[in-house]
Amino acid sequence: MKITKEIGRKILRKIYTGLGLTTVALVFQACYGTPQSMGLEVPIRGVVKSKKNNDPIEGIKISVKDMYQSELTDSDGKFRLYVPMEDYYTVQLEDIDGEVNGSYLPTTIDFHKNEMDLGDIFLDDAE
Repeated sequence: MKITKEIGRKILRKIYTGLGLTTVALVFQACYGTPQSMGLEVPIRGVVKSKKNNDPIEGIKISVKDMYQSELTDSDGKFRLYVPMEDYYTVQLEDIDGEVNGSYLPTTIDFHKNEMDLGDIFLDDAE
């Protein structure tokens, strides 16, 4: 009888430990998990290249006017920025790394929500 009670306690202890860890994981995900936009955010994407030699440009800051999101282009000049769905956007491109990979003039692009893939965007050298 004593052995049966001890086995029962061990089983209950494991169940409670598992439930406790599951609860912690769920609370952590609820507090710090990725917010779900429910389809209200859309991606703006494109590739930033040099107008002079057609090479991709890394380190260009991409932002949308009146929004806090920003993104840097990767080594292939690509970017993807998720923003709230609007009818009209003004995207701002800015060279923020100085002359590390060349200097480029800031540019703005205006477009409507049905043009979310901006394709190739060419920047002028700042010379």
